[in-house]
Amino acid sequence: MPRRRVNDNLFKELTWDDLNEWAGSRIVSRGKNYQRQGRVSELATTDGGGLIAWVEGSERYATKVDVDRDRLPESICTCPYEYDCKHGVAVILEYLERVEDNKRIPRARMDDERLQLLENADKDDGADDEDSFRSEAIEGDIHAFLEDKTRAQLIELILELAEHYPEMGQGLADRRQVISGNTKSVVTRLRRDIRKISEDPGWQDNWHGNGYTPDYSAIRNKFETLLAAGCADEVLILGEELITVGTRQVEESHDEGETAMEIATCMPVIVKALDQSSLALTDKLAWAVDVVLKDEFDLLDAFAEYLMRQHKKQDWSLLADQLLDRLKVSQSATASGTFDRNYDRDCLSNWIIHALEQSGRTDEIIPLCEVEAHKTGSYLRLVERLTADQRIGDAERWIQKGIGATKEKWPGIAASLRKKLCEIRVAQENWPMVAAIHAEEFVRLPSLQIYTDCRKATRKVKAWPKVRGCLLVYLESGMPPWKQKGWPLPETGLDAPDLERKNRFPMVDDLIDIAVFEKKPDQVLHWYDQRPKQRYDLYEPGEDEIAAAIQDHAPERAIAMWKKLAENLIDQVKPRAYEAAAGYLRKAGKVMVQQKSEEEWDRYLQGIREKHARKRRLMQILDNLDGKPILKKRL
Repeated sequence: MPRRRVNDNLFKELTWDDLNEWAGSRIVSRGKNYQRQGRVSELATTDGGGLIAWVEGSERYATKVDVDRDRLPESICTCPYEYDCKHGVAVILEYLERVEDNKRIPRARMDDERLQLLENADKDDGADDEDSFRSEAIEGDIHAFLEDKTRAQLIELILELAEHYPEMGQGLADRRQVISGNTKSVVTRLRRDIRKISEDPGWQDNWHGNGYTPDYSAIRNKFETLLAAGCADEVLILGEELITVGTRQVEESHDEGETAMEIATCMPVIVKALDQSSLALTDKLAWAVDVVLKDEFDLLDAFAEYLMRQHKKQDWSLLADQLLDRLKVSQSATASGTFDRNYDRDCLSNWIIHALEQSGRTDEIIPLCEVEAHKTGSYLRLVERLTADQRIGDAERWIQKGIGATKEKWPGIAASLRKKLCEIRVAQENWPMVAAIHAEEFVRLPSLQIYTDCRKATRKVKAWPKVRGCLLVYLESGMPPWKQKGWPLPETGLDAPDLERKNRFPMVDDLIDIAVFEKKPDQVLHWYDQRPKQRYDLYEPGEDEIAAAIQDHAPERAIAMWKKLAENLIDQVKPRAYEAAAGYLRKAGKVMVQQKSEEEWDRYLQGIREKHARKRRLMQILDNLDGKPILKKRL
């Protein structure tokens, strides 16, 4: 059967728009960096008309890419993301570069190791990564190869491999030390490695396509070696140190979370060490709670999962008592209003509640929540507990009490309590009261979301036209809806909105949002022209949405808005700003083409090129605005 050629035409026709639509601009940007850094190796074409390669990330990943007739690629990879990842983008860009440079690209063999890895990963989606990516066929080949070797030949082979792969050699030496019972030197070396790798923060320079992400795979492997040798206590001690220095490293890093992801891969091993350690079970639970309470960067989710497992009731009960004792000496900040301190106390009490639930001491939970509500303002948690227990009357009384206690110091808590009361009224199908609560919230803080919520509830009682008119009058003049003639909704009994605020009427931005939502382009322009002009004529919020709303009604105004947005971004001299500017220019160009103004559009782009000719990255982005393929050279 003849082999299919790679989908040459389809890959060569890909544009940057195609890649952005497929993977998203952020993933495309990361894929560009990977390709520029030379991370793609052993690129080959497949019998199915696709591409396959190794891509170096935190590990070595096999990646395969195909493209369909709609010019949208699809990829599968042995990385944790599996599908349509940055590694797939890097493979496509590497292929196009090699084609442009007239470099030969070989055909992958049918027994290519990467194809088997990807087939296993696809079949066993959701299984452990190591098991998913293991190829039984390859293992069989290795086993057959080694079976014929003598002991001396095997030693020679291992020494040769250790010379080429120093980490493998060190791993073997560590295993020997552990087996012989001399774990001290291994632990000392591993502690030194942890401190060394955590010294430098991770970083990414998207402008130059380079960066640094610390690789914790060797640390993880050494943890597993120690754990397999029964050294759980040692791993736990080292794990605690890794959590401390790793948290500091993540705090200092600027790499969009890459360092945090690397460190987080070590946590499941430390959880296993905790589970196998010599600590009493209650102390294990307390250890996990302690680290989770210190987690600022979502590094320690594995420990939260450990705490969600089933453990003995008596151990949960002992933990609850320990944490309750700690809560007694913890300080709340009711007087000073310090949010962080109350947040820490609330997190601690949440784990107490979880421990009480697991131990069967549920009758202690609501009394605890009542005490803590007074101390930290955690009224919402109490109300949710009361509501879940169907104690609706008590919940409503605590809502009123909580609003009174928090509306000045913590208005966000008061707003959440009012929202909770609205949910209760929805469950009761008391639609006039639901609409009235939404109307009051709209006066407190107008937003399109509250406007649509009010519309939904008011339509159920056929009062929306009148309520809508009153809400718009409020935005235009500042007169509260319930003071207007013919207001159809009841009083809520809640704290009245503060009408002494120095709001500026008409509230133009909110009126614009509503006009956009209601598809009234004439009103959009009416209120847009009444906006106070921004100093220095810079970006005005919502202009992109406004331009989209009026593009059919007043295309020339929409084009002007998009041009201004793009030009302001270009003046920032940042690659990301150029990408965003291209999006606005693309919209402006589309409307100009629809208006039969192609020549004017070409002249405008040429003017930008001449003005910013020295901005190389911008020139590359402008090349993509015409929808031409990434591959510029015709072969």
